[in-house]
Amino acid sequence: MSSLPFEKLLQDNPQLFTSEGLSALLVDCIHLKYTQHHKFTYPSLLKDKSIYPALAQTGNPDPQTEKIIHRFNASPATWEINGCLTEQEAFDFLFLYRRINDNIHQLQKNLGISGVCLRHIAIRDRLFSYPAADDQLTLLECDRLTLQNAVPEIIKYFLQLVEMPPTYNLSLVDQDEKKIPANPAAVQEAATKAVRAEIYGESYEWVKTGANYWEGRHASKVDPDEIHLCLHLDWNEDEFIFFDAHHPDRERWPWGIAAE
Repeated sequence: MSSLPFEKLLQDNPQLFTSEGLSALLVDCIHLKYTQHHKFTYPSLLKDKSIYPALAQTGNPDPQTEKIIHRFNASPATWEINGCLTEQEAFDFLFLYRRINDNIHQLQKNLGISGVCLRHIAIRDRLFSYPAADDQLTLLECDRLTLQNAVPEIIKYFLQLVEMPPTYNLSLVDQDEKKIPANPAAVQEAATKAVRAEIYGESYEWVKTGANYWEGRHASKVDPDEIHLCLHLDWNEDEFIFFDAHHPDRERWPWGIAAE
């Protein structure tokens, strides 16, 4: 891959060759067609129209890639900020993005750049930071050990949140999304099988929009309506165990009360 586009991108962000830098580059690349609501870490992508296709090139680009890059560069409409105008333009853009994605992942592996980010959360006024897989990057072998070693602390944090007064109602979510009452011991037992874990909270404001219809809108609350724990049981993303913790105040779900 040519070093020229990276030289230009390094001027935007000297931390390009880090986990955060490469992840931000891929996010910028996918947002390049819809720029209005995205803050670019690498504004050179917008200023220099040659960088995006250059990132898709390898040492010996195949004929299809060369053909699409030529067509991509020859069409000014491809760079309209309102998105692709034709199905062909959309195909070209995404084809090149997939090549860029593959190239960045290969670069990440070659340089040994971690695919793990540090996630900072605050639920029930309890601050917590834990390693999590970056959605844009691939995991190195050493990353897997980092994620697995973090599981016990994530479980400890989750159970602390659940058991703080007012105590949340804890449930295991089965494959049919049915909630089965659970206890902390069940969470701890399930965690022994996990290779990594994730936690997040959700809250809503419910607005009645019909006789028997309520619309939920995301809201911010110190004590969230729901706290979710996802346990990954393998690295292929095939098996999971989910636990939900719900706030004990039933009035937070007025549509449930109305149905009684």
